[in-house]
Amino acid sequence: RPLVSVKHRVTTRTMAATIVSSAGLRLHARAKSSGAASSRVVARGVTLRTRHVAPARLSRASLVTRAVATPAPVTVPEPEQRVAISAPRPDVAMPNMQDPWNDPKWKDTKWTVYRDVAYDLQPFYDKHPGGEWLLNLAIGRDCTALIESYHLRPEVSTARFSKLPVLEDFPVTAVPRAPRPNDSPLYNSIRDRVRKELFPREGKMEHRMGGDGAAATIIGTAVACYAIYANFTGPIAGAMLGLAGAWIGLTIQHCGNHGAMSPKTWVNNALGMTDDLIGGSSLMWRYHHQVSHHIHCNDNALDQDVYTAMPLLRFDARQPKKWFHRFQHIYLFAAFPLMQLAFQVGDIKGLFTRDCEGAKLHGATALELATVVIGKIAHFGLLLGPLAWGASGTAVAAGVASFIAVQGMVLACTFAVSHNVAETKLPEDTGGEAWERDWGIQQLVTSADWGDKVGNFFTGGLNLQVEHHLFPAICFVHYPAIRKIVAEEAEKFGVPYANYRTLPGIFAEFLKFVKDMGTADQIGDVVEAKHKNKSMCPLGFA
Repeated sequence: RPLVSVKHRVTTRTMAATIVSSAGLRLHARAKSSGAASSRVVARGVTLRTRHVAPARLSRASLVTRAVATPAPVTVPEPEQRVAISAPRPDVAMPNMQDPWNDPKWKDTKWTVYRDVAYDLQPFYDKHPGGEWLLNLAIGRDCTALIESYHLRPEVSTARFSKLPVLEDFPVTAVPRAPRPNDSPLYNSIRDRVRKELFPREGKMEHRMGGDGAAATIIGTAVACYAIYANFTGPIAGAMLGLAGAWIGLTIQHCGNHGAMSPKTWVNNALGMTDDLIGGSSLMWRYHHQVSHHIHCNDNALDQDVYTAMPLLRFDARQPKKWFHRFQHIYLFAAFPLMQLAFQVGDIKGLFTRDCEGAKLHGATALELATVVIGKIAHFGLLLGPLAWGASGTAVAAGVASFIAVQGMVLACTFAVSHNVAETKLPEDTGGEAWERDWGIQQLVTSADWGDKVGNFFTGGLNLQVEHHLFPAICFVHYPAIRKIVAEEAEKFGVPYANYRTLPGIFAEFLKFVKDMGTADQIGDVVEAKHKNKSMCPLGFA
């Protein structure tokens, strides 16, 4: 379902299924595929041709049989082609299917799909502990990955869905499937230990507690830096304000928008909107970061953080290579300070298109959309405020430029390193369809940690990126303790777990990776999921 279209013609020789009756019925199926599959890849306007050995897919529907008295071979229709990526994005109807987003019958219904069943979420709005804004993210899409990755107690969310109205004649198959975290043995094992060892008093919301002191410190620092900026406007004061803004961006807005800073919805919403004060948009961030990035981490075509950097920066070998990419490890130091300006443009564009590029704003309310406008007014009002009490235009301009550059540089460098080192960028790890993968393993193999408690305090847990991706709804102050559990379980399951001692250490590897991507040859899409969801693909691949 990524933003590339890959079609593979596959020639399948034979497939036989034999039903054997003894103590019960046992089904054996074997298949062989041969021939190199020719593929035509269209990636954002660039066409290339690649050759893969494409495996034939065994689906449940293709192995429907009837028990008979005498065992007999069953012929399965030969698939004409393997459409590896068949929909442009997760919130657009599958090709040649009914479109529930534009169908008048469903257009005004607050529908969502959870594990292949469509529900009406309207009756749950007054009861959702996380508040309306987080629940809105589930509207108009398969919310399985969002729900299962955000709830420490999966039995609670399952019970909630059992009480919601089911939309019986809803075209569920038209909605692209989401990954299924609860199908991951690794994720379940880690989550069970976190519940038992760290939060044994279930139902007390303790996993969302503990960040009050950090929030007070960060907000106090930001207020002090603004007081300096207002009274001593200039590049130095602007840089100090930029550092304070970056600290807000990394910590309280990030954790607040995940609903993880407090058990109280209004506290999380208020802290989340500090993103608007520092120049971002809490609304756009929730859709971009939570719906696109978290669910599809490092997916070349579904993770907005990967593909929106193009064509300026190339972070994946599957993306087309330009001549100037060989210099990207140098000019990124000029690009990163401008990150905030790029977000400003994207926020305004998204307001009019109701689309943040990585996800459509299907559930956004009028109030949420209004926060974009109100937030921009407040942000620029604060930056230009010193003009009202006598600061010169030159001093204000220098202060604003310094603020934008420093904040952008700190945020970009901190966000980028955890997902852009060699060990987190194996194309096979995000191959195939998103729903085919083991979601828990994908979070480990596409993220890297660095530092420990000190880094955790100053980055709001973004240095412990693996733990954050596994548990985005847990307050960051608990990540160091969770990290020990993750490391032990990853070793038991034999899953790679990348960890760097310091920020300079991982930043050096990040620069090396960016330089390598500037000259690496382009490769084709990977059509088979490496880490398979056994529940979704019980027969595996031929």
